[in-house]
Amino acid sequence: MNRRDFLLSGLAQALRAATLDRSIVGANTALSGYGLYQAVEALRRIGFASIEIHPMGVPDPTPEKFPGFVFDRIPEAEKRKIRKSLEGFQHITTHLPYIGLNPFSQEREVAEASCLTIRTALDATAYFGAELAVLHAIAPKGRRLEEFWPVMIRRIREWGDFAGGRRFKLTIETGFPTSVADFVRLVKEVDHDGVGCTIDVGHQRGYKELVAKVKPEERATPAGIRAYNDTTHAIIDGLREKIWHFHVHDIDPPTWQEHRPLGTGFVDYPRLIAKLRQIDYRGLLVLEIGAPGSEIEAHLIDSKRRLEAFL
Repeated sequence: MNRRDFLLSGLAQALRAATLDRSIVGANTALSGYGLYQAVEALRRIGFASIEIHPMGVPDPTPEKFPGFVFDRIPEAEKRKIRKSLEGFQHITTHLPYIGLNPFSQEREVAEASCLTIRTALDATAYFGAELAVLHAIAPKGRRLEEFWPVMIRRIREWGDFAGGRRFKLTIETGFPTSVADFVRLVKEVDHDGVGCTIDVGHQRGYKELVAKVKPEERATPAGIRAYNDTTHAIIDGLREKIWHFHVHDIDPPTWQEHRPLGTGFVDYPRLIAKLRQIDYRGLLVLEIGAPGSEIEAHLIDSKRRLEAFL
């Protein structure tokens, strides 16, 4: 091989390594007004290769409920029906329950009931062949972080053991603890091969480091928007190889309200995608968009197109 061919082959390898495949773009089934099967078929029809399901909620369209299921409350036939509906997706992930749960409570019965709910959802993750489950760390009311920190570390390690034994990964989603330093510390102190991080691009607005920099009236300014994006990048820089999953959407500049369709320009996706290439990111980008049922599919189609263009 001559020098020119050698250099070209090396360039080709570098470009391949820097390319994020479009199959990593997915969406979750939390579509307002949809039942579970309607939501799954909508995402299939739009052309998503990856899907995130919710082992919480109910299969039929129900106001104020996620399109989902509670694994130990549905019959075996329903479980098989759900598994059949997921055939053809290249990647499946789950979002574990969090509403009304208090797994780190001082009250034993409360903590055990919450942990059982999470464990049941982990059973569902294994049953449906998902490769990753997303966990919210939940703060007990009225307790300082250091008071329940050891219990939180222990329980997350236990869930990581359970996930690892069933060949899927567990990720802690950003949002709590409410600082970059403490969130990075949590993932690092869990120190588990099967436990990593999900970054939700809209969950940084309450982080102490960001709140200290940006006043409410400065949120929509270029400096305020840049500071927000910097906070997301600080988490990436702190955890790098532990970043395994993303929830993506856009943010309303004046209010910092999340789960908006892509297009507000708040989240700096070119910068974010460049950073993901830099750290050799291997996970998914799952769209989480809130919109009325009559509009959600159009927003998903447009957001998918925009995200794939960034890739």
